[in-house]
Amino acid sequence: MTGRILHVYKHFRPTFTGEGVFLERLAPVMAELRPDVAHEVLVTTTPPPPEAPSLAGIADIHYLASPETGAPQRDIVRWLARNAERYDVVHHHTHVDRTFLGALQLKLKGRRIVLSATLDDSLQGLLRGYRPAFRPLVRRLFGLIDQFVAISPRLHEENLQVAPAGKSALVPIGIHIPPEGDVSAAAREKLGLRIDAKVLICVGGLCRRKDQLFLIEQLPDLVRETPELVLVLVGPDVESDYRSLLQRRVDELGLAAHVVFAGHADEPWDYYRAADLMVFASREEGFGTVVIEAMAHGLPIVARRLPGVNDTFVDHGVSGYLYDDADAYRRFVAGLIADPVGSRTMGRSGRAFVAARYRIEDIAARYLELYGFAPNRHAAVAPLRASVSPGPYTDAEVSAAGLKVRAQ
Repeated sequence: MTGRILHVYKHFRPTFTGEGVFLERLAPVMAELRPDVAHEVLVTTTPPPPEAPSLAGIADIHYLASPETGAPQRDIVRWLARNAERYDVVHHHTHVDRTFLGALQLKLKGRRIVLSATLDDSLQGLLRGYRPAFRPLVRRLFGLIDQFVAISPRLHEENLQVAPAGKSALVPIGIHIPPEGDVSAAAREKLGLRIDAKVLICVGGLCRRKDQLFLIEQLPDLVRETPELVLVLVGPDVESDYRSLLQRRVDELGLAAHVVFAGHADEPWDYYRAADLMVFASREEGFGTVVIEAMAHGLPIVARRLPGVNDTFVDHGVSGYLYDDADAYRRFVAGLIADPVGSRTMGRSGRAFVAARYRIEDIAARYLELYGFAPNRHAAVAPLRASVSPGPYTDAEVSAAGLKVRAQ
């Protein structure tokens, strides 16, 4: 084995996070591009499950926490110091080494350190988590980090306020681009959805930040215009009390026939294939992977505007709509439902844009380069599993169409 990378998370399976799911999908691609580079995971807060998960592309998962509490700082530092020589690179996907003692141990042993910003944890955001008197020292300690990575332009700009440009990189989330085809009927039959329904899909953990309540509250007006409308919420119950609130509002508004709680789906591809459009109400995102996944499946988007995040890949009026208030949301959704031809045109534009810019193979290669391992770009990477035949648009046509979409 030529190299070994350690990925550090607070939360990992069986606790689902967007960053953790992304690594699960990215690791097999990195392994195909560089099979001589191994990837392991260190988990500091999620307690170990009864049976450790076996994930493609990930050689081992180390859980530090006890079932009762997360690992204290001293345990994290000790583990990193004890195991530093096993790894060439340690990639912190979250800032768990708050004392920087672990980073100091790693640097003394010549290891490369990467730190990601994925939500509200840009370097500016992390500095705000320290007392004002300590912030000048923390700024200097950030110098121990070799490479800072941000997944959105907003986070990247915030990183650049603290770190030099040469140490800061913008690397977005990457996804598998599925074959295109008209598969809604087969997917709806598989999922038990009516063939004649108008299906809105929202993918994401059920929690206040994702604001699925907003989507439910807007349904009565939309259902009056389109009685066959169904909102499918795909995602785990991240906050159980919030899940109960959502169910209560569905019952109070008489929407039981119009809302489906689908639960968590490791591979939500059939839900995308079954949908007419993607709706997204999240109030804060580092990126918004599920939105570009929906776009890759040819769905037009109606999402809450998040400046510097989703306005970099949802081209308002071309591949979807970004709303700022409830009236705009209802107007955009109703307009797309009433205009299926225009909706499909938007979906094709979005798919072309994503196919040209967010292929997981390209993102995996970028990470390998940041780690110091040149990727084998001639490696054959397995495509997204799909049970459908390619539709009337070939991948070459989609890629070519992507050149015609307006740059963001």
